[in-house]
Amino acid sequence: MNRPRELFVPARITDVCTYDQGEVRKVALTLPETFEVDGRPVPVGDRMRPGSAFLVKPFGVRTQKYRRRMYTRSNCSDESPRVLETIINDTHKEKADTSPWWQTDDLVQRYRTGGSIDVCVNYDETRSELVVYQNSETVDPTTLVLEDDHEWRSMRIVAVALSTGITPFLSYLRYMKTRAFGTLDGTKGGHLTLIVSVKTPRQLMEHQALLDLAKASPEHFSYHPVLTREWPEDWSYVKGRIMQEQTNGGQETRVNLASLVALEPNLRQCHVRFCGNVLAKDQLVLGMEQAQLVPLSFRSETW
Repeated sequence: MNRPRELFVPARITDVCTYDQGEVRKVALTLPETFEVDGRPVPVGDRMRPGSAFLVKPFGVRTQKYRRRMYTRSNCSDESPRVLETIINDTHKEKADTSPWWQTDDLVQRYRTGGSIDVCVNYDETRSELVVYQNSETVDPTTLVLEDDHEWRSMRIVAVALSTGITPFLSYLRYMKTRAFGTLDGTKGGHLTLIVSVKTPRQLMEHQALLDLAKASPEHFSYHPVLTREWPEDWSYVKGRIMQEQTNGGQETRVNLASLVALEPNLRQCHVRFCGNVLAKDQLVLGMEQAQLVPLSFRSETW
């Protein structure tokens, strides 16, 4: 059996949206309809599943080299074929290389002048098609690939996202919306509760669009923005952390999930998905165990 060839195709930078200057940006990369391979044009296909990531070669500010990096897609192939959108933050880690580059003026200049970034595709000669590479197609505890349509349309999903951890769940939403949240066959359809925790109002991503969708489709979507560090005086949503560790004089560490439970009291009847740092994931899992709030399923991706 022939394995697909790995190729990198220049994708034009077609959008740069800065949420928080120097901290968080949304970027869109558009692949061409065809790309020349071995002297002939080959069509580019896009069948990425919601919750998966694509492979690109951004520039490294520390190493001064182009590096291979995975980025989770925030839109979906049905809605925008060959337009790969993602949201990226600066990690501020000592050895960070590509994450700060996405926040630079160099990226903006490339966007303004029609610049591109190489995106990985697989070339299967037997099908004469280039297909956008995705990191995983498997639904398992360590991935956030969305379940098949016949599954998610009967599920109640609670998605907990820290900062840019919102990215895979935006892809979920856009995919679900193109399918009328699973109601096209006359069934009740699925429901997604999205809980997004960020530090400041500037870091709220797609905030107004999410508010509008929750208002338009309350039977299928709920949105709960959380601010942990600063908020306006008229902020009517959650303030502070939704998972809080508490210790009592050397006793066993307890995790208080009261804020989370207030947003979704029926966690036991839900499928919980998490995207954020590994410490917060461990706190969430421990807190659910301690409160005996074991959900129907739990899957996560962490950094």
